[in-house]
Amino acid sequence: MIKVAESKYLHEIVTPTKPLSAWIYLHEQKGLTYIAPHWHQGIELSFTINGVIDDFVINEHHYQTRAGTVLVVNSQVIHSIRSVLKTGDRAISIIYPYYYVNRLYPAIENEVIDVNQPERFDNLQKEIYTEIQTTLFKIYKNLKNDTKFSNLKLETLTARTLQLLLEYFTKPKTEYDIVYGTKEFEVVRIQAITKYINDHYSYKISLSEIAAQVNLSKEYLAKFFKNHMDLTIGAYISNVRAQKAYYDLLGEKNNLTEIAAKNGFPSIRAMNKAFQAVYGKTASEIYRNKRG
Repeated sequence: MIKVAESKYLHEIVTPTKPLSAWIYLHEQKGLTYIAPHWHQGIELSFTINGVIDDFVINEHHYQTRAGTVLVVNSQVIHSIRSVLKTGDRAISIIYPYYYVNRLYPAIENEVIDVNQPERFDNLQKEIYTEIQTTLFKIYKNLKNDTKFSNLKLETLTARTLQLLLEYFTKPKTEYDIVYGTKEFEVVRIQAITKYINDHYSYKISLSEIAAQVNLSKEYLAKFFKNHMDLTIGAYISNVRAQKAYYDLLGEKNNLTEIAAKNGFPSIRAMNKAFQAVYGKTASEIYRNKRG
């Protein structure tokens, strides 16, 4: 009923939970996790069960989580993760499709969920936060103990979590900076740039090509991206390619030459250099370790 499989979302261990309304991901594989800055239409929730997430970046704000931490990434908000999962570390991620949330709660078009700073909660919100934590832990237990009732339980528990978040932790978008200190048109521009790269990473991408897509000069584009993403466009492209190639390595479907070519690297050497920067090991080392 609940199977480990590949997914278009960028997470280490992915547990798609069809036929449920939400996608649930269970993270439990030790090692370095790197998820390049990206965004999606759905509303994403992260819950740390054991251990920590070292650096979860949402809206240019850095969070280090611990057991019990709940983080929400609102629709179309740029986020990334870099962490080292140790033996026993556990976390789950849930993505609620935007159309699903909007159908049940149309007011979401003008609101955001604001739950990432518990120190600002009033007494009622503190109580509800505890209930959300308990509900999310029940989701984790059901993921670990698959029965014929698991889908029914998971559907109920994920819906309950969403209901509590929307009922007690929403605020108008007008009171919420989409990116701290960044204007809305700049956010849209960043999204356009990162989307283009994620859609075309397997091809040769030039700075001129990206600049043309967003109507900017090459020089301004390079400066703009570095200021807002804290890395160069070249580094971002390399990181995205490394991340995509990493999942191919885990799947063991191709050899190194094929994986490099498929993910836009001109050579295995270039792929190894990118892997070393992101994962601390070359692609060749990871490939050898997977094959035993």
